Amino acid sequence: MSESKQPAVTIKKWVWRALFTSTMIPLLLVETALVAVYFVSNDEIRDANLNYLQSQSSSELNLAMLREAKSLSQQLEHVQNLSRGLGAQAGELAMGDTGTGVAAREVARHASLPSGVWASQQTADNQGSGFYPALPGLEQDIPMALRMTAVDPIMRSVVSSHSAVVQSFVTMADCYVRLFPYVDLASLVPADHDCRDFSFFYLAAPEANPSRNTIWTDIYEDPAGNGWMTSAVSPFYSEQGEFLGVAGVDMTLDVIVNQVLAMELPWQGFAMLFDAEGRSLAVPRAGEQLLSLLPLEIPDANDLQEEDVIRPAQLELKGHEVFKRLAPRILEQRRGLESVSVAGAPYKVAWERLPGNGWIMLSMVEESAVFFRTAEIGRNFQLVGMALVGGLILFYFTFFILMSWRTHHISRRLSVPLAELRERLHRIGMGAEVESAGGSGIVELDDANATAEEMYQRLRQTQRELQSSERRLLDSLEASGDSLWEMDIPERIVQIHPNLWKMLGASGHEPLAMREMDFDRLIHPEDLEQVHALRHKIITTYGESCECQYRMRAPQEEDLQQIEAMGMNEAGMADATGKAGDKFLQQRSLSADDDGEHEDGERASGTRWVLLSSRGRVVSWDAEGNALKAAGMHIRIR
Repeated sequence: MSESKQPAVTIKKWVWRALFTSTMIPLLLVETALVAVYFVSNDEIRDANLNYLQSQSSSELNLAMLREAKSLSQQLEHVQNLSRGLGAQAGELAMGDTGTGVAAREVARHASLPSGVWASQQTADNQGSGFYPALPGLEQDIPMALRMTAVDPIMRSVVSSHSAVVQSFVTMADCYVRLFPYVDLASLVPADHDCRDFSFFYLAAPEANPSRNTIWTDIYEDPAGNGWMTSAVSPFYSEQGEFLGVAGVDMTLDVIVNQVLAMELPWQGFAMLFDAEGRSLAVPRAGEQLLSLLPLEIPDANDLQEEDVIRPAQLELKGHEVFKRLAPRILEQRRGLESVSVAGAPYKVAWERLPGNGWIMLSMVEESAVFFRTAEIGRNFQLVGMALVGGLILFYFTFFILMSWRTHHISRRLSVPLAELRERLHRIGMGAEVESAGGSGIVELDDANATAEEMYQRLRQTQRELQSSERRLLDSLEASGDSLWEMDIPERIVQIHPNLWKMLGASGHEPLAMREMDFDRLIHPEDLEQVHALRHKIITTYGESCECQYRMRAPQEEDLQQIEAMGMNEAGMADATGKAGDKFLQQRSLSADDDGEHEDGERASGTRWVLLSSRGRVVSWDAEGNALKAAGMHIRIR
């Protein structure tokens, strides 16, 4: 009774209300709640993932710095050990028996010069060079100097034992110098050259190094003309504790810079090397450009060096604007990771102190490169959320239209006639026979049935015309002997008409689809380049026909075995060739017996090359304009 009191509504409105209240509202509420839960949980998960990935990125940068610092530290430690070993052996030689014999050739290649120095001459024996300056108050101990020539093989072994070592030397307390490899010291340093004024000597002398440790010098200009270098210098003493001299192993600045440049840092970062006071030792070109540093001048090897020249620091952490705030932490802490700003761009700075000499290795990486993946993941999460919302909006819009359509047709009580019409259309689409529909008494529905009947008749006519056209095409190809080809460009698959194998005198058992590389095996090697050029031109030319001529042979047994081994035989390619491939297989099967006898004769006589003309163009593209399919024809010339 309550329903009879409700105002009367149309069927369309009633159906619409029923569908909306029973379907749309509950579904909308459920989906809205799910979307809300997704966004809330997504924000939490995304933030957690980003924090985790950022911490992992920072950890990876620290590990990279630790790895590279350890590698460089091991090299420097090896150089220090070479210096200590050289010093120990030089001390034994210096304290040796004064009567120890010296080879006559060594005595012969040393002599006093008019300037008062005692120096060696170059020979073909790959020996070291000696230099005894003429200093007031110091007497030249020639027997000791000759005895020290025995250190040459040791220095030669030191230089050859490590790629970073460019030279080694022994400097006695009276300034006698022994150097390898040979350098004409008499022409490079003045006659009164006093080694006690140079850092490679006085830093290891007892006054500055009472603990007798191996010392790394600052970057200085080599008196021997090798440019900027640093030395690992070890003092050596007599058994009574008398200071005898220093032994050094030299590394040029170029070698150190190359070591720094060779470091493998993630995210296209670069490393720099500083001494314990924060003065730069090695700065690569990328660091010079980023930090606006002036390049160092290269010393002139021809200038006589009369005093110690310490290379000025290219960069000091305490004085540079980028590192001024961070410098105290870098100099105090063994390792760390901080952020700095360079020209408005944030950079991650990681550093590690080398245990042997206190040098600091420092790397810089742009944060946008470090956190590129994390930011990309965050954007992907946002895109997924927006795609979900967009999908829901599209879904409800489509659903609303569908309900309106269904409501309209239900209200017209056309469900049964529409089902019959749908069945007829389905049968038309399947190519089945369809009977003419009877009158329904509804003009619109009768018109729809008439249109379906007209469409059915047109489809049948079109189908007959297509079949006739295809038959004529196949007959023409059979009559002319020409061959069609198609190429799936992304998959690099070539589909072939059986007539091609007839042209080539094949056996009739060859595949109708194969990979491009297998097809190229059948082309004459001298013609491959122009074939590749043709394909490239076809693919890159928008719809323009291209043509070329080339020689081709029938596939031999080893070719067929290769194709079968790679999974591209006739059975494996049945799906790839499609309907056209099935028709080609039928054509080839009919002609295989006729050509078998002819093929046996050709194979017995060896490889036969057939000159073909191939014309084709691209016939299909994707939405971005990339070529998908090319087609063309093979014509036999001779």
